[in-house]
Amino acid sequence: MFHKMGQQQKALKLMKNNDVIPELPDEIISQFMSLLPFNEAVRTSVVSKSWISVWITHMDVVCNATNILAYLSEQFRDVYFLVRQDHRDRFVERVDHIMQQRCKGPKMNSIVISFPLSKEHESHITNWISSAVMTGVEKISLDLTGGSGFVTSDVPVAYTLPLSVLVFPGKSCTVKHLQLASCSLDSLSLSISLASLVTLELQNVSFADQQLDAMLGNCLFLERMVLKSCPELVNFKLTNRSARLRFLAIKSCCRLNYFELDGKNLEIFEYTGQIDRFLFKHVPKLAEVYFCFCGSSRVESAICALSRLANDIPQLKILNMVWIRVNLAFQLPEGVPTFINIKHLVLTVFPFLDEDKLSWITYILKSAPLLKNLQLNQFVSSFTRQLDVNDRQLPEVTHMNLTEIEINGYQGNHHEKELLKYLVHSAVKLDLLVISPQVKVYKGLNDWCYEELNFSGESLSLEKIEELHSVVPKDIRVKIL
Repeated sequence: MFHKMGQQQKALKLMKNNDVIPELPDEIISQFMSLLPFNEAVRTSVVSKSWISVWITHMDVVCNATNILAYLSEQFRDVYFLVRQDHRDRFVERVDHIMQQRCKGPKMNSIVISFPLSKEHESHITNWISSAVMTGVEKISLDLTGGSGFVTSDVPVAYTLPLSVLVFPGKSCTVKHLQLASCSLDSLSLSISLASLVTLELQNVSFADQQLDAMLGNCLFLERMVLKSCPELVNFKLTNRSARLRFLAIKSCCRLNYFELDGKNLEIFEYTGQIDRFLFKHVPKLAEVYFCFCGSSRVESAICALSRLANDIPQLKILNMVWIRVNLAFQLPEGVPTFINIKHLVLTVFPFLDEDKLSWITYILKSAPLLKNLQLNQFVSSFTRQLDVNDRQLPEVTHMNLTEIEINGYQGNHHEKELLKYLVHSAVKLDLLVISPQVKVYKGLNDWCYEELNFSGESLSLEKIEELHSVVPKDIRVKIL
């Protein structure tokens, strides 16, 4: 990264020296363009008359508020920015001009359009995408919210993307990666193939179940799909037509009430929502699952998942689950299903209170006998009551394979020490214990972050650290983050 930044600075310095411009071959100038951010590349058109159109060789077109409306850049730093009609008009006018010029250049690698636009600008948006497709673009990102921080005084009608625009007449589709946010999808003709599409991400995109089904039927080489906050999705069925799909994420689709997965190559599945009806029909390669149930049925959904996953996905190796308990009377499934292949378990417990009877940890240790790595992410209230509770009577469990335990959100409270003591006693092969007072939060798509919830604003006190070491046997390595 630093090497590329150095190249960009050298390129800019060289371009400001007008004396060398006539001596530079076109190939070298094009290489300079590729090293610059898009807005800097466009700005080189004022360096020299001979360079007025050189920027059109830039492979990646980025049309966002910062690049297009630079005169408002200071205002973009505010938490919220009110987008007015004159802002939209100016943005559209400038992007029209940029795309007219860029179409005279070589093949485009990617195009990003990110700004609060709507159906009012339909012809312009469609023309921009069509122009990019004409050059053979491979990646299209269309976000009609403009990203976080933008607000509007009205509720405009959403732009509808005609999927046929992704295929230039007389040619095969070249688009490999498609990201859409805050728009609607038009129906796709069965005569149009999107066989080049490898990744598809739809956020706050409106479409009917049948539209998505028809689209997937034309995306035979799709490998990765993300559906987030899609308001009209009700029933989702992944069929064997999407035979190459390896990653699927469904996030916060509020009307979804059922999904069925039939994918012979599906390897990773992530779900966030309030569904309690689902079917894993045929997923022989599914090895990693993330579940975060919310809504009024979150407890029942979690119980259902724990009861069924061991049988439905016996090959499962990694389970990441957010466990939201509405009360302390949370009833674990009767009987303990055995996850015969799980090696890595991530369990986020919310809330984690001192009245917790900790029966769930016994359940986990019994249900995953081959578990090697356990990560517990605790959400401990700052108002946890330090009650005089008797030590919990937990059943004796011996786990022979657990070698690493990571506990995040650790505050050193009484019930946490009991949990820790029980774990290190049960895991007879434990080698490494990692402790952090910060809460570790899963953002999705294998993205993690830490949040500081230690309300004292400090790390664990020396007293808490000493107490921790007094509980852990000396032959276990301890790492405090």
